[in-house]
Amino acid sequence: MIKTITLFLLLILGNCLYGQTYIGLFGGINSSKLSGDNPISAKYKSLIGANFGANIDVKLTNSIYLSLQPSYNQEGSKVSYTISGYDEPIDSLKIQLNYFSLPLLLKMSSDNERFYAIAGIETGFLQSSYVKSHDLKESAIQMDVLQFNIAVHFGVGLRIPIGFPRLFTELRYSQGIINLTDEPLSNNIIPRVKTSGFKLLVGIEFPLKKSSK
Repeated sequence: MIKTITLFLLLILGNCLYGQTYIGLFGGINSSKLSGDNPISAKYKSLIGANFGANIDVKLTNSIYLSLQPSYNQEGSKVSYTISGYDEPIDSLKIQLNYFSLPLLLKMSSDNERFYAIAGIETGFLQSSYVKSHDLKESAIQMDVLQFNIAVHFGVGLRIPIGFPRLFTELRYSQGIINLTDEPLSNNIIPRVKTSGFKLLVGIEFPLKKSSK
């Protein structure tokens, strides 16, 4: 990851001389949930969390940007248990995982640069985690997960010029590609699972120099 960031910074320095670089801020929401092995008599449901950070977009060609997006990212899941006497599963647990994330993405633009497709990979470093329950104290619940996560991103975006800066909005799907835990259920609140979910983001970005696009 350090080598990747160093290479990205070198691209920025070179691009500042010969091309265009954008810097910006964004924020939005995640609708995330865990996927994989379910606890007994339970299923995972979506949990809403925040996602905000900064972006540095380097224009590689007329239609392709390389984007680094350091950000704070809240993911997790609700766990609903089937309980005798209830017609519907009951939301018994809320698992939240807070990450400092470093997505590295390619943005492939249309001819007018308004619409673009997104693909890339995100490395997340766990900052904190907790489990909340309506009938158990937080300290009484055992949850051991990896201190990092790797996920792939796919999505679409729209840019809206407003003079010198431009607004943007993005819809992405993310899918974790590693298990957060390999422990059996008897030793952990969650068995082998990965993260997944959707992100809706809005932001504003500024070119480092004036350009026709």
